[in-house]
Amino acid sequence: MSQTAMIVSIITLIGWLILVTRNPEIRNLGAARAARLALIWATIIIGLVVLIQVTGFRIEQ
Repeated sequence: MSQTAMIVSIITLIGWLILVTRNPEIRNLGAARAARLALIWATIIIGLVVLIQVTGFRIEQ
C-alpha cells in the first residue's frame, strides 16, 4: 500500500471513530458492552485483512 493510501486510511479511521463515539446510543451501552462490540469489529476487520493477505488478492493499477 502506498504511503498516501495509508495516511488517508488512518485519517478516515480517526474520523469514523469520532463519529461513532458521538452517537448517544453507543454511550448508553455501558463500557463492557461497548468493549465487546469493539472487539467483535476488530476481529472482523483483522480477519478480512489476514484473508486478503493470505489469498494474495491484489488490485492492479
